[in-house]
Amino acid sequence: MTTPKLAAFAAAGILLLGGVAILVIALAPGASRDAAGGADGSAPASPGTVGPGGFPLPPGAGAAPAPLGPPPVAVMGPPPSVPPEGSWEAVPPAARASAMGDVGPALGRELNELQPALAACFDEDVQARHGTTGFTSVQDQAPSDDHGTTVLMLQVETQAGSARIVDAPVETRGRASDGLIACAQRVLRGHRVSAPGVVPGKRYRLLYTLLP
Repeated sequence: MTTPKLAAFAAAGILLLGGVAILVIALAPGASRDAAGGADGSAPASPGTVGPGGFPLPPGAGAAPAPLGPPPVAVMGPPPSVPPEGSWEAVPPAARASAMGDVGPALGRELNELQPALAACFDEDVQARHGTTGFTSVQDQAPSDDHGTTVLMLQVETQAGSARIVDAPVETRGRASDGLIACAQRVLRGHRVSAPGVVPGKRYRLLYTLLP
């Protein structure tokens, strides 16, 4: 009679020890997270996403950085060309005759006296007579913007006691006809200005607005 009882007690002991072992495993730290995922129910960290100290890294932290592309290429235009030394384009233009030194006042007075002859070029018959005559234009790399006003660039060269208007090429054409420009250049080109005391051999350029 004692043998069956001992066997029953032994079986009960084995079951009790097994239950205790299962309970200890279930209550071990990290066991539930390893089995079911993170504390927030997310999937367990995959191998290679654990940082120093055993803490999991955020998603994507262990990925290799994306390769950087080549830096953008700066598109540069051609450098501005330098006017040849001694050319009229190398002479900085003046906006007013008063900015031309000693020759400025004499040139300003002479241009006022030439105004009636220049105004005559606005006559349609006069323009028709000069319509087939060619005219010159500035050769600057970047002439002024044309805002509808006719502007000539007077090229002035000083001589002993005088100055001469070598030419008057067009800076901005505006609404002027070929005949009007050709007539005005004929009046101005080669005209001499009395200017006692000026230093000979100097060059100037003056922006001159053509008005009726």
